[in-house]
Amino acid sequence: MKDHTDSMQVSFADSIAIMLAIIAIIVVCVRLGLSLVIPLLLCWFVLFLYSLIRKIKWQTLQNYAVEAIKDGFGSVLIVVAVGALIGTWILSGTVPSIIYYGLKIISPAIFLPATLVLCSLLSLATGTSYGSAGSAGLAMMGIGMSMGFPPGLIAGAVISGALFGDKMSPFSDTTNLCPAMAGGELFKHIGAMMWNTIPAWLICMVLYYVLGMRYSASAYDPSVITEYLAGLQDIFNIGFIALLPVILIIVLLVFRMPALPTILIGAIFGGILAMITQGAGIKEVINAMHKGFSIKSEIFLIERLLNRGGASSMMDVVYIMIFGMGLGGMLEKMGVLGNFLKIMVKKITTLPRLTWATMGVSYLSSAVGSTMSMAQVITGKLMAPLYREKGVAPEILSRTMEDTSTMGGTLMPWHTNAVFFAGTLGVTYGQYIPFVFLCYLCPIISLIFAYTGISIKYVDPETGEYISKEKAPIHLDA
Repeated sequence: MKDHTDSMQVSFADSIAIMLAIIAIIVVCVRLGLSLVIPLLLCWFVLFLYSLIRKIKWQTLQNYAVEAIKDGFGSVLIVVAVGALIGTWILSGTVPSIIYYGLKIISPAIFLPATLVLCSLLSLATGTSYGSAGSAGLAMMGIGMSMGFPPGLIAGAVISGALFGDKMSPFSDTTNLCPAMAGGELFKHIGAMMWNTIPAWLICMVLYYVLGMRYSASAYDPSVITEYLAGLQDIFNIGFIALLPVILIIVLLVFRMPALPTILIGAIFGGILAMITQGAGIKEVINAMHKGFSIKSEIFLIERLLNRGGASSMMDVVYIMIFGMGLGGMLEKMGVLGNFLKIMVKKITTLPRLTWATMGVSYLSSAVGSTMSMAQVITGKLMAPLYREKGVAPEILSRTMEDTSTMGGTLMPWHTNAVFFAGTLGVTYGQYIPFVFLCYLCPIISLIFAYTGISIKYVDPETGEYISKEKAPIHLDA
């Protein structure tokens, strides 16, 4: 059999056949409501069958996968550490204290902005939009509807806040996966996103405040919040001390501590704090890091909010990242993705066109794969070599990927994000879609930056070092 090397290039016809098979597997399994873990592994089997047909050594393809996984394995370790951190931060009262003080500021006049802030804080602290929407977001839905707010409007604020944290938190799997796929660094990626995500979030605050002023609070029942706050106080020692892990993480990030040690330090500190302030034992702390926090409560929302976390809860995400990175590595080295990229390359001569192309690939990948991670793997592997060739920094690519893959799935009614948010919050797609302002604003601002050059950084295609825009191979003007 032929021993193909890194120069392996499959034909365009074969590329189409391979991608159609992969797309069919993903779409069918997603439609059946299955996790993406096994479908991605089955996609490896598709490439194994192709290697038999074309007499390519499977070991060669497997080496491509291993190389790609090795390059992105740091992100996998971070995701596992994040699971451990969530467990100890709940056990220590850190996450409950964030929620407690967030609920204390709620009044009918500022309910929608408060919803945005609370869901943003929780999502930032835990790195999960699903956890934020399924816990604090669910609570805000009940409180908001009792105030007379339309459910779709409340859901829009919940989703925007949840996705803000999912996009910006160093603990989020998407925030780690995007720079890994783009060939960039985590904190440079977050820094690049601040340019468009913070202004978009502030605009959302204004829009939700203006819209919220239209609705009466005559039906508001403060006993809902009172019961919720009392329940948290009965279980945890709420206070400033419980917020110390958050402060520690912020300090470490400011001093540029690497992400994995930072998260592990935060998890360990949370466990120590749980033993000191909450009376937890060492076994309870270790279990929280492994399996997450668990408690029985007469208040349903507290159980829904707090029973999560742990390294084991991240295993599906870990499998998806490993299988996705491996699949992307094989497709890239085989030239499958490159064959599709060649169609666009000749037309991509300016930064705006590069940005439009990236968004198009990302939205299409989201529509086909119906998951954030699949879109990020495909878009990153497809576009990263082109960004390098054009001299545009990888954090600009990863930012654009977040704008469209992390945010874009909510705009597609068949996407897993949309299905989750609608089902969890008890609203229809048509009810919430006009109010998820963050999902529209982030890509719009990125496009404005592409046309104006604001916040854009350039790199030398050979060395990867930052250079001035005058020396970059790509320009703003057509």
